[in-house]
Amino acid sequence: MSLRSHLAVAVSACALAITALPGHAAQSCPPVRKFEEGTISTPRWEWRLSFTPTRLRAYWATTTGWWPGTRERATIMTSQRQPSGWSTPQVAPFSGVHSDMDPFVSPDGRYLVFSSERPRADGVAAKMDVWIARRGPRGWGEPQNLGAAVNSGGDELYPSMDLRGTVYFASDRDGEFDIYRSRRQRDGHYAPAEKIAGAVNSAQRWEFNPEISPDGRVLLFTRLDFPGDPLPDLGYGWGDLYAARQQRDGSFGAPKNLGPCVNTAWDEFHPTVLWDRGLLFFARDIGQPSDFYTTRLRLPDLDD
Repeated sequence: MSLRSHLAVAVSACALAITALPGHAAQSCPPVRKFEEGTISTPRWEWRLSFTPTRLRAYWATTTGWWPGTRERATIMTSQRQPSGWSTPQVAPFSGVHSDMDPFVSPDGRYLVFSSERPRADGVAAKMDVWIARRGPRGWGEPQNLGAAVNSGGDELYPSMDLRGTVYFASDRDGEFDIYRSRRQRDGHYAPAEKIAGAVNSAQRWEFNPEISPDGRVLLFTRLDFPGDPLPDLGYGWGDLYAARQQRDGSFGAPKNLGPCVNTAWDEFHPTVLWDRGLLFFARDIGQPSDFYTTRLRLPDLDD
């Protein structure tokens, strides 16, 4: 099945009904709540939520239609937390002209990485590349493309960064989405991207939306099981959230599904974690534009 056919079939999966949790599971699950309905979660599509280390400012992307089906211009928004609640969202100062998605603020607050279709330095209009902005005394500086060591002729989406500056992201450069990483070198440049080794990436399924813990040990991501494929569904529905632990050799062990307290027959994707607070944020599409939800993070037992 072609990628385009995969997407068409996947969209039709939104007609599925939510699978009810077993009684004992529902009773033991922490509450799952929509996050800031009407301010941050709106009738538009919301994509990838990130917070500054103070947790007082949020960034996320928004579109009118379902991206990438529309390939429309996505815009990164921002809001400040105030005593009365989150402020009216504004377009982030570095966004609003080109298609920008998937903002992520580094754990130390010094960098913001995101995906963008803005032209590269040579003027070539790219697909989604990973860009980085550095925080200065007056806010975020001019975004810079991370270059050919990281970016390809395909889409690079959903970058996240650990405290060492290693960037994790998803790319379809080989035809299917898999998770890659690129290590920041001593001179500040990035080493050639490598597909992460181990059991996270799989054949005939998509793995994307990597969210790495600040210490680099735990990876959350989305795995997409395409309806109609001959492979058995490994999760609870179309897109599910998984977690895996990094091994001593740098590979990742067997991923584990986050379970029915988070995953449903609908599409769960775009995980964000406040690791110090044990809070999980994610996007959910229930047959209408996605919104953000939040709950306590419960990690399954992971291989050491």
